[in-house]
Amino acid sequence: MSTPRPDFTKQWSLLIDIEGFGATYDAGSQALLSLGVLMEGIYKIGSRCLKESPNRIFAHQIGDGFIVLGEFAWESLEEPLSVTVALLRTILMRGGVGKAALHEGQFADIVGCYPKVIQEQYARSGGGAFPLGGGLMTVFPVMGQALIDTNRLISAAPSGALLVIWKKDLTRLPQGVVTECSGDLCVLDWIHTSFPHLQQLLKDSALLNPEPPLMITMLERYLSANKLPEEWIGNTRRYLHLDKGACLPTPEDAGRLNKSPGWQPDC
Repeated sequence: MSTPRPDFTKQWSLLIDIEGFGATYDAGSQALLSLGVLMEGIYKIGSRCLKESPNRIFAHQIGDGFIVLGEFAWESLEEPLSVTVALLRTILMRGGVGKAALHEGQFADIVGCYPKVIQEQYARSGGGAFPLGGGLMTVFPVMGQALIDTNRLISAAPSGALLVIWKKDLTRLPQGVVTECSGDLCVLDWIHTSFPHLQQLLKDSALLNPEPPLMITMLERYLSANKLPEEWIGNTRRYLHLDKGACLPTPEDAGRLNKSPGWQPDC
């Protein structure tokens, strides 16, 4: 079997944010707790598991979420998918929920495009905040299609605690991923999905590895405790197969579902 080779021209990209951050920020500590859990999860994965080239990861906070990038892109999406599912489950098990999109593209340091005075201050600060009179300025040092296109993908996704990819990337998923596609998008069931790379990443990163029934219980608690739009609730229930008695598609069923969105598996 040949060793997988990376695509050196691109990086896989994951955009993940905390759902309901603005609506719950003033209501208590859950919003910041969820963001902190996300930060810690990314740190554990990067420092304990994906820590050497060509599998290193890079993360940049953007408001209530992060853009996480692999060192390179790969033909299979199992590595970025493992990271995404692990982080969404980590957030859930601490009482919050997230939303994520997976894509890929180019990403680069753009500080050299900034005005000279900003470059100088940025260099003096070691890449951190620098003086702005009596205040402080921080700048976002990186940009590229990896962020732009992933943001476009997550903006086009249905509302809900969902994980989405472009349909054209469906064949790059590992076996064991439950999906449902509509139009150009596919939603991945991150509750019921399981594959070897994910299990190994969870173990190596020392992250929680809950069974689906426990995750469903935690998600039901979140739905009950928060005032959420009906569409948000409906999409979350549908794509994550939360309703009792619902048929959970097998990976084989998922192939039929992708070709015929109206098809339903036999119960």
